[in-house]
Amino acid sequence: MAITTDEFKAMEPIKYEMVRPDLRTGDVLLFHSTGLGSQVIEAATHSLWSHAAFIWRLDDIDRVMLLESMDTVGVRMMPMSTRVDGCAAAPDAYHGRLLVLRHADLPEKVDPVKVRAMTQFALDRVGYPYSFHELHQIALRIALGMAGRIVTGRIEQDKEFICSEYVAKCLEAIGIRIAPDKEGFIAPADIADDPKMEPLYSILPDNPEFSDGQAASAQRA
Repeated sequence: MAITTDEFKAMEPIKYEMVRPDLRTGDVLLFHSTGLGSQVIEAATHSLWSHAAFIWRLDDIDRVMLLESMDTVGVRMMPMSTRVDGCAAAPDAYHGRLLVLRHADLPEKVDPVKVRAMTQFALDRVGYPYSFHELHQIALRIALGMAGRIVTGRIEQDKEFICSEYVAKCLEAIGIRIAPDKEGFIAPADIADDPKMEPLYSILPDNPEFSDGQAASAQRA
């Protein structure tokens, strides 16, 4: 079910360390921030959400990773604990609110063949640039839509991605499809609004005041 702003605000935030054991490959992390760029995206898409990341669980090495496309660095991978709580080298915890979603069609154990396809797609694109061209196309379509002109047709990606399109491609590789909106693109809001996306957890950083003395506890990503 899609989650409304009021429903999300009513959710009790939970520390990441409490959520971690339940996370699966294929879960999605949505970001709400008070930064100016984030507020522009949230206002344009009429939602709380400015960013999305794909959760990838690696049980063999006891890690939970995030795959995401960032406007500053492009496609990257990092431990989820670092993104949420910070680390010794980058001590700031995430300043904002976080929501974990799970698609109703996501099985408890994803077919290994599909996980392999997802891993190949996701890792082959680490280092690809963020798609500012696509962002401009989206902004134009939003502006035209506000003026009463709807431009149809899917905006396709090749070697550059905005965050939500990258997440959607990772989900597609394991058999889950997120439909684009009427303007032909997938924004973080479209992931949140998918009727099969179930809200699981509102996450609170474990270590808002991270220090070097806490570095050892952050090794378990």
